[in-house]
Amino acid sequence: MNEEMWDVIVVGGGPAGLTTAIMCANRMLKTLVLEGGKWGGLPATMYPNKVIPNYPGFPEGITGIELVRRWLRHVRDNPYVTMKRERVVKIEKGGIVKTEDNEYHGKTVVIATGTRPRELGIPGEAMFNRADKGVYYYVTHREKFIDNVVLVVGGGDTAVDAALDLVDLAREIYIIHRRDRFRAMDENVKKMEESKNINIMLNTELEEIRGKDKVEEVVLLNNKTGEKKVLKVDKVILAVGLKPNTEMFTELGVKTDDRGFIITDSYQRTNVEGVFAVGDIVKGAFRLLIVGAAHGAIASQKIYEYIRKPYWAGEDEK
Repeated sequence: MNEEMWDVIVVGGGPAGLTTAIMCANRMLKTLVLEGGKWGGLPATMYPNKVIPNYPGFPEGITGIELVRRWLRHVRDNPYVTMKRERVVKIEKGGIVKTEDNEYHGKTVVIATGTRPRELGIPGEAMFNRADKGVYYYVTHREKFIDNVVLVVGGGDTAVDAALDLVDLAREIYIIHRRDRFRAMDENVKKMEESKNINIMLNTELEEIRGKDKVEEVVLLNNKTGEKKVLKVDKVILAVGLKPNTEMFTELGVKTDDRGFIITDSYQRTNVEGVFAVGDIVKGAFRLLIVGAAHGAIASQKIYEYIRKPYWAGEDEK
């Protein structure tokens, strides 16, 4: 057990967690960041090469991985931050954070565990979603889709972005959505509709993925007519939403909504004293990188007030 007392323990090394660490360190709070996977969260894993068009200060856009590199450089250059690659397995009251190897104690804990792609749970999905057998949840290596027939499933920005990202590489793209209209940005939906290489199928659901050693075909269902259709494809991208990473704090007593997203106040405080939450794990968060960064800045201010108790603490709440 590690007896050292930290001012802040941040669980999660994605955009919101890293920003929290940066802002807390700027206030000279001794901060520990724990990350069991890849530093940078979704921008590093789901879309490292995608150009982020809406992050302030980069009018020409910036790739996800470049943003991550800048965050990491900012964190690593600060003497008040310690970064450890350890997977958190449990968070307990009293600021106790347990990893697979150690136990840490903090005056405050920030949950920044983010989300992961949601699985559909349909026949064939588990058979082909590993070892490059044809089912993916995001596009990381575009070259894998060259001259392939690709099915994209989903109606949000992630799905539409994936279709547009592959339009100059894939032989043919189909995108299906179970509703009668997309919820992605109108500008991108229009680009997709104007593309000769993207076939749009609304009111359509994916029922089954088939193949021998890799994906060969899919079964589609029109939920308006009940008609089923078999489509020959090489790759399937399931962009059907995200689910929160909640496993490590289920016993903490933090309030969540029915989907597992953490309920906070406007200062990122949870119902458990000394525990904050930031980023995509928070209920109602508009899932943009800038929003996660803003959460980190807000949380750091309240964490400073909670620990240092300056005379002006709480003035913005009156």
